Amino acid sequence: MSMLRADGVHKRYDDLEVLRGVTFEVEPGQVKVIIGPSGSGKSTLLRCLSLLEEPDAGEVSLEGKRPGPGDVGMVFQKFNLFQNMTALQNVMIGLVEVRDLPKNEARAQALEFLERVGLADKTAQYPDELSGGQQQRVAIARALVMRPKAMLFDEPTSALDVELVREVLDVMESLAREGMTMVVVSHELRFAHHVASSVLMMDEGRIVEEAPPEEFFTSPKQERTKRFLSLVE
Repeated sequence: MSMLRADGVHKRYDDLEVLRGVTFEVEPGQVKVIIGPSGSGKSTLLRCLSLLEEPDAGEVSLEGKRPGPGDVGMVFQKFNLFQNMTALQNVMIGLVEVRDLPKNEARAQALEFLERVGLADKTAQYPDELSGGQQQRVAIARALVMRPKAMLFDEPTSALDVELVREVLDVMESLAREGMTMVVVSHELRFAHHVASSVLMMDEGRIVEEAPPEEFFTSPKQERTKRFLSLVE
């Protein structure tokens, strides 16, 4: 059984059809990287996989069932941290509000995951006291502390200065090595080459090609993929 599956997912906003029957699956421990032009439906697909958006048609399943709260972790492009909370409080909040853990237990687990992303010395800092890379690592810890079965990343490095990208990718590569099931929307092609189990190309709300990284980047079959890669590589 696949870990995470989209089966014929459609999504429309008024007259704009964003997803047009997307079907794909992620096996346990796989890392799938999705690339494609702006407006191709990549972010909407992730939001449907996490059920932040309900598909208009089709189904999303996690181990054959509808995902529950915290089952699928999501990391956004713009961090989405609470500005009035410290790093520690940002990571604790889901455990307290969603999982109803006592605050002392939530604090212990939050500290563990902040240490895991290299921020054990930043627990008392507020988001505006952290670099973009540090904020994104807090966001990753906040998702991980819920112990999700799969992680979704929506352009996690695109809002970062170039010198900060590596620290976030290092955390993601570590998760991949540990066997975390991941779906990553990104233009970081070196990351895709190095870490992905397979790479998908989206365009106009559909998946137009999927292949292992070596095949995808060296001998893509679809003309649309070839044109896109010629622009971004």
